[in-house]
This record gives sequence, C-alpha cells and structure tokens, in this order.
Amino acid sequence: MSDAASSRASDTASPPELSIVLAVYNERKNLPELLRRLRSLPLPSWEAIVVDDGSTDGSREFLLEQAQADPRLQTILHQGKQTTLRAQVLALRAARGKFAVVMDSDLQHPPELLPPMLARLEQGASLVVASRYADGGSPGPRSPLRAVISRSAEWLAQLLLPESRAVSDPVSGYFAFHRSVYVGIDPGYRGYKLLLFLLVMCRGRDVEEVGFVFEPRGDGASKVTQGLAFVRVFLIELILARRLAGRMRRHPPVVAPSPDPGA
Repeated sequence: MSDAASSRASDTASPPELSIVLAVYNERKNLPELLRRLRSLPLPSWEAIVVDDGSTDGSREFLLEQAQADPRLQTILHQGKQTTLRAQVLALRAARGKFAVVMDSDLQHPPELLPPMLARLEQGASLVVASRYADGGSPGPRSPLRAVISRSAEWLAQLLLPESRAVSDPVSGYFAFHRSVYVGIDPGYRGYKLLLFLLVMCRGRDVEEVGFVFEPRGDGASKVTQGLAFVRVFLIELILARRLAGRMRRHPPVVAPSPDPGA
C-alpha cells in the first residue's frame, strides 16, 4: 500500500493458529510489558500483526527491533494517524491464523484472558467478546463524561443495529473470532469499533461473552476522542454497519455447522 510499509521476519513458516491484531499509536512505554505478557501465555502458535499508526515516541523503532528478533511479529507502518478501524482492517488483511484476536496495546485489555477466549472458539463459538458488563466484568474507573459517552454509544448501537443486541458490550475493543467469518470491509472506513461489523458478519452464528475488568492504561492518554468528533464518527460507523447488514441479508453467507465439542 502507498501509505504503509510492512516488515515480516519470515513468510515461509506454516500459518499460525492465532493472529493477534494490535493497533499502536505512541505506546512505547507499554509495548515491552504487553509483549512480555503475551510471550508468557500458554497459547497455540501465534503471530502478532502490529500496525503503528504514525507514532512519534519511538514505538515503531522498538517494534522493528522486536520483529527482527522474533519471527512471530509483523509490523505495518502507517505514515500518519488513520484511526483504529483502518489499522485493524489492514492487519486482518495480512493475518494468517485460523483464529484472530483484536485487542488494545495500552494494557487495558488483559492478555491473560486470551486462553479462555480461545477455548470458547475451540468449543464452537464463532465470536467471543470480552465484555465489561458480563459476569465478572467491570468498566473500571472513568470520568463522568466518558461514562456518559460510552453508555450512549452502547445504547445507540443496540437501538440502531439489531445484531449488536447479541452482546452486553457492543462497543468492546477486545474480541476473538474465527477468521473465516470475517468478510472484509472497505479499508478506507474511518472509525474505532470493528466489533460492530463483526457482529453483523456473525449473525446466525454462536456469539459468546466473557467478563473482563477494564484496566487503567499502562501509560499515556486515551487515543479515542471522547467528544463530538467521536460521536460523529461512531454514527457513521453505525450507518456503514447497517448497510453491511442489508447486503448480507440479501446475499447471506453459507454458515458452516459448529464443530461438535465432543467429537
């Protein structure tokens, strides 16, 4: 792509079971801890596709250095900030795993939740959403303004997008899914909530939730604009997700039967 450069240490290895999608913008102080925790987990074979969205704090230099030492890491470098949705869509285009996980790189999404999420996929779920409102979950501390905007976004999603009613946290940024259900969306879309589109893609399939506690950021400030700009972009995302739902109703994908966990 003209606006991005990619680096993969090896393209000859067998495809991994899991692709971990990480969008990064100025997370240099959080990335070492995140990678340490990911590497310590009992995971199947995995790759991490890390899209740096124009960082200026040394994040991309650190990622390139790590990719040279660890063939599981692939870095994709945007020349300017593109929004989280664009970064994640670009990463999924490069993903090779049977399963994919989308999560934040700021330590607010605990990597330790990955094994139980993947277990749900292995047992037959098509999409597993880490929810702040499911049993055992919590949104954690947040300002009154951020709480109002977040809850309003959840309410709007469930009002305007029926597919989002399958989960309690339709604007979660942490979820795992069978990559085969991902039909792709326009890489030109701007936004922050890929899950809205995944819920549409997974209509008619098994969607499950696991509770998680939304942790405080490891370092730095939130990258999502919590104001009118966010609301405008979010409403556009809802409209685009509704259009995708309409197209998929007219041309429904073939839904393969879920595997028998006892087989």
